Amino acid sequence: MKLKKKYIIALLIFIILALVLPKVTYSIDSKLISNDIRPIFAISQGMVKDGGTTEYRGLGYQIIRWNRLVNGGIEYGYEIYKSPNYRNLNDGPTTKLTFIKNQQSGN
Repeated sequence: MKLKKKYIIALLIFIILALVLPKVTYSIDSKLISNDIRPIFAISQGMVKDGGTTEYRGLGYQIIRWNRLVNGGIEYGYEIYKSPNYRNLNDGPTTKLTFIKNQQSGN
């Protein structure tokens, strides 16, 4: 009987962690990426050769840190998507990115 009770308690703890952990990691990573800091719970899925756009995957979410070289400067920003609505990087950003103009070195 004690073994059954321990099994039920362990199962309840597992279910609670399975429900809470993705929300906690999403919350922390979204705050980090909004402050232009690399997410700590999401794993990098690779970098695109467009200037450094990086895709990260976490527990049920995708973070795209856009860093695109464009004519005359750099566009950067981020987007976060929850599962199953992941985006393909080839589709481009859906939000307006911040533009930084290249600085020309003078004489």
